[in-house]
Amino acid sequence: MKNLKRLLAGCMAVAMTFSFAACDSGDSNGNESSSKKEDTIKVVSSKDITDIPDGAKKELLYMGVGNLNPVGSNERSVGLALFEDKGGSIKYQRVTSQNQYTKLGAAVTAGKDVPDLFNYTALAFPSQVVKDFYQPLDDIIDFDSPMWVGVKDTADQFVLNGKHYIAPFGYKVTSLMFYDKKVITECGLDDPIDLYDEGSWDYDALDDMMSEYCKGASGDEERYGINGFFAPQYVAQTGQTIVKTDDNITYTSNLDDPKIASAMDRLADWQKQGYIKFDWIGDAPSAFKENILFYCMGEWAAIDTHTPGTDDEWGVVPFPKDPTYDGDKPIANASMSDDSVMWVKGSENKDTVKTFYECYRVAQTDPTYLQNQKDKWLKNNPNWGEDAYQIMRDAADPEKNLMLFDPAYGVSSLMGDDFSGFMTGVCLTNWLYKCTSAPDEQGNTYTWTQAKEKWSPKVEGELKTLNESIQKFLKKK
Repeated sequence: MKNLKRLLAGCMAVAMTFSFAACDSGDSNGNESSSKKEDTIKVVSSKDITDIPDGAKKELLYMGVGNLNPVGSNERSVGLALFEDKGGSIKYQRVTSQNQYTKLGAAVTAGKDVPDLFNYTALAFPSQVVKDFYQPLDDIIDFDSPMWVGVKDTADQFVLNGKHYIAPFGYKVTSLMFYDKKVITECGLDDPIDLYDEGSWDYDALDDMMSEYCKGASGDEERYGINGFFAPQYVAQTGQTIVKTDDNITYTSNLDDPKIASAMDRLADWQKQGYIKFDWIGDAPSAFKENILFYCMGEWAAIDTHTPGTDDEWGVVPFPKDPTYDGDKPIANASMSDDSVMWVKGSENKDTVKTFYECYRVAQTDPTYLQNQKDKWLKNNPNWGEDAYQIMRDAADPEKNLMLFDPAYGVSSLMGDDFSGFMTGVCLTNWLYKCTSAPDEQGNTYTWTQAKEKWSPKVEGELKTLNESIQKFLKKK
């Protein structure tokens, strides 16, 4: 029971890193916060950014879990600095992960104190769009323009009734695989990044590596192959998602896809083989002390206060590919939780919102700011090195990866909100991804066949409700 409680606590913490924007202790729009605080980046206003017109209201009300304004010793983000240079400012209305949607819905329904902007979560589209929480962006963003064309492929995935509702400023991958190179060498294993570079980093290579490492334990030593946030990313390498849609109008279950079943069966086998350490471990240094070969988490867990020490030699690699996947690009299980905001229905500050979006996009694309960001990162994390930095950046580059988003998270609160009450700290979609590789609240484990039998009716019910809501929404337009 003690281990189960640790696991459930870990589920909540991991789910929050995947589903929601940063908390007040961090910078919530794509610029890594750091306790070491090097020089502030000098911001020079860009001619590509539209000026806020005279007479327009220049203060925007932002409702979110994380504050866009600097908190404590945190620096301003480049996006905010650019926006303030244009005369804009942000008034912050704090909400929590538990009450954010209730607060937003109440404001929009009442038409009082309506925020201009709301933090993006995957639940925004389509379930909250069809509730009329947000307004489309096409009046303020031209996705064919040089500023936005790099994210057009993603924006086109979030179109309803011919209108775009989401504009990424940039991307993050939800999880990377961190490892201790000294351990890899001592155990006579191939360096995963070398396998990745030569195109042979796949499911089979990972399985073999974990097997050899765990079998090498001696005496009372306990070794584990993997820990952290890995199930959704692992399944994503099939190119399949739990829910599918071709037109953003009709959403269907994809639980019977054979590639998903195969990946889930592998995850179940990891559990049987004892490769998985279930306990929540909060950073890379702690994980490596627990004899874990691969620690899977967002970049935050291995940089800044969690960065390697002078005697450490760590590696990082994207998730291995499914040997059956034959796409043109590697798959990145992508997140925009810190890299987009929603334009709220009822906001009348169109011109200022347009400038805001452009400021935050330029902050993620201008070569000067990107170089400054890199220089600062390397100074704060001197023992990682430039190669590792580039691996982490390349993993979130849409030019080099297929940015995969599972529509399941946007179906309903039950499926996309980790505080919906489906299970402690885990929404239905997150649970489906991990159900074969972790025990539930009662300590039960599942095969994928058993999981589908148990939860498919819930998925079908949520999809039926969503599809009906979309039809009603379209009839009103």
